[in-house]
Amino acid sequence: MKNRIILLLALAAALYTPASAETLRIISPYLGSITNKYADPARGLDLRDTAQMRGLYAQWINTEKFQANAFYYGAPEVNYSRVTGLHLNLDFYFRPTPAGKWVAGAGLETLNIDLSAGNKIAGLNSFDMDNDILFYFARAGRYFYYKKGLLNASLLPYAGYAREKITGDITMDPPGPGVVRVNLDDKDGQALAGLNLNATLAHFIDLQGKWMGRFKDGERLDEYSLMANFYLSRHWGLSYRYKYMEYGSSSNGYHLGGVAYCF
Repeated sequence: MKNRIILLLALAAALYTPASAETLRIISPYLGSITNKYADPARGLDLRDTAQMRGLYAQWINTEKFQANAFYYGAPEVNYSRVTGLHLNLDFYFRPTPAGKWVAGAGLETLNIDLSAGNKIAGLNSFDMDNDILFYFARAGRYFYYKKGLLNASLLPYAGYAREKITGDITMDPPGPGVVRVNLDDKDGQALAGLNLNATLAHFIDLQGKWMGRFKDGERLDEYSLMANFYLSRHWGLSYRYKYMEYGSSSNGYHLGGVAYCF
């Protein structure tokens, strides 16, 4: 419920602004598939499943001042789980020139995995997990522009700092007496770095590629995303989105297709 309230507020903000030549707003409903993995070698768990996923994306852009976006997604049944997630991002632009602009912003991601496997996992009479992940960060970087013919491109390297908070619990009933309960509470700070590449071809093909790495305890957690929009008119287009996210013992990867409406 909390995630849905945050999403509705973000969408309301995205829709309430006077139209101008520098302002662009996009809404895209999506449908596709998600692959969820959960591994716990200490307990002999290695779960992987693919199922249907739905999502809704909204973005509000002013090319010289800011951009804000929100993406909410959910999969009702994957890996014996209900998975829901929310991504919010806000960037402010400074000192724009024909060569580029500075950017400073913040982002937030939440993920909830509500798993109830019953006796479907070998070696366990029952397995239940409620896992909430909250990840938020601040970042700064600079856009570099490139234009030639029908190609407009930009590159954004950035660095920042993130906080991650994990809450929840696991309840397992292995063969024999006794039920095992594990608390998942953990929190940590992480340095992060990223690289965004955007390219627009002939004003109607929009391509985006992004990488963000989080550095924790000598290891790196990666997040990759790709997006392609093919605009059929000034207001309507087709959209494809892919994203892969690592969260320690779990990961999500999804493929989504949808219709984009711009105004």
